[in-house]
Amino acid sequence: MKTYKMNEFEFINKYFKPLTSKEAQNLINDAALYKPKLNTDIVISTDSLAEGIHFFGNENPRDIAKKCLRVNLSDMAAMGAKPVFYNLSISVPKNKANIFIPAFAKGLKEDQEAYNIKLIGGDLTASLKHINITITIFGETPSNQAVSRNGAKINDFLYVTGYLGLSKIGLDNYSSNSKDLRQAKQKYLLPQPRIKLGMELRDIATSMIDVSDGLVQDATHLAINSNLSLELNINQLPLPSLKSLQKKELLNAALYGGDDYELLFSCKENESRLEDLAKEYDVNITKIGVFKKFQKIYLNFKGFDELPIKISYSHF
Repeated sequence: MKTYKMNEFEFINKYFKPLTSKEAQNLINDAALYKPKLNTDIVISTDSLAEGIHFFGNENPRDIAKKCLRVNLSDMAAMGAKPVFYNLSISVPKNKANIFIPAFAKGLKEDQEAYNIKLIGGDLTASLKHINITITIFGETPSNQAVSRNGAKINDFLYVTGYLGLSKIGLDNYSSNSKDLRQAKQKYLLPQPRIKLGMELRDIATSMIDVSDGLVQDATHLAINSNLSLELNINQLPLPSLKSLQKKELLNAALYGGDDYELLFSCKENESRLEDLAKEYDVNITKIGVFKKFQKIYLNFKGFDELPIKISYSHF
């Protein structure tokens, strides 16, 4: 029996149109229409995820959808923005479309409900071999309250949420069946964007970024953009407790591994407020460094004599 193959318009009408908001105008046009609110700034970010680079391709398409959306949601969290809607462009090989797209759309629907966000449009095309996904996400903050990367001040402390290195460990051990590594594999597959916490931090964070390219690289971004030196205390890093890995492996993943999507932010000492936020959102918030007047280098280390030799991830 011959299997019926849907065309791109049928895929869009069946799987993606139900995910849209009123701004999408029922997808009758090539663009959405959005009327910004008064006293509101619009925050916009774009991320692309490619098969073989950001995901293997053999994962459940539902999980791939969630990872793609959550990576973008984390960009909103890093600026203290409330996500509102997103555009989706996806290229899928013809022989994978009938299996991939329905499950992918299901994952989007589940996370749209979880994070109160809607699709407003995009593009669907065939690709020759690999799946490629690009999302442009739109968020809102009150006027002039978005948190940038360049606001750290001398004597501000550096804080990070959650545990560092779990996603890299999950990636490196993706084929392992060890129960000890189950949490790490889950972190790699499904990051947890700190949306509500990011919004709460708007009034105390002086700079903020999400840990997508590794702690060293992303912390350096804050230092460079604020024109300060950052002293990072290695002994204070929140490392996961994994019996199957040595301390150096954990440290290497924490410093240089990407895809943690935890919030890394600077602020004046405000321990009681941060403790309250940690309890409210059930997440660790750890002080790991301090910003100082710029002296020769942007990032230096305290508390460890010999660092693992590793270069942060770069696409090129």
